[in-house]
Amino acid sequence: MPNEEMGVTFATVRFGRVASPDERAGVEAALRERGATVAWRASARAGRTYGLAWFPGGSVAAAPPATVHDAAIIALALFPTVPEALPQLREAFGGAGRPAAVLSCEPCDGGVVVEWNPRSADVALLFALADAELQRYRSGRTVEVLAPLPPEVVASIAAEGLSASGAGPDRELETLLERAGLDRA
Repeated sequence: MPNEEMGVTFATVRFGRVASPDERAGVEAALRERGATVAWRASARAGRTYGLAWFPGGSVAAAPPATVHDAAIIALALFPTVPEALPQLREAFGGAGRPAAVLSCEPCDGGVVVEWNPRSADVALLFALADAELQRYRSGRTVEVLAPLPPEVVASIAAEGLSASGAGPDRELETLLERAGLDRA
């Protein structure tokens, strides 16, 4: 997958439901007209479909009926192990005092879908806030990553989680395999 340093702009495409193959193909065709390539991920549990689109030269296009964010965003479904904690998560990420990096917080079956701008704040803040709210109920959480992410965002999250500030896409096994053409079965 290309990166922004090579003149590529990333965008996130979202359906608020599990999109059919025909719906994805229609949106992909509209984006392809602008030179975009799209990688998709769907979640039946969260009831959403997300795509990561990358455009040469920074041209982001609309693609109805999907919503297009003009940047790569992080979309996570958070499912508390204690159902009583769910209203607290909704308030923390969807209420008036939510972090500015939260783009949206929507309910899904047994959880919340949080869309986050990784350029505004580290994802560690998202997890710290979720865990602080869940601690009140001694609740754990299950997290599902909904949106495909560019290698730079994956590397940043991994480096943060591993306390390895030197990590980057050029040190990620998946990226190296993809660049070598060995990522296809």
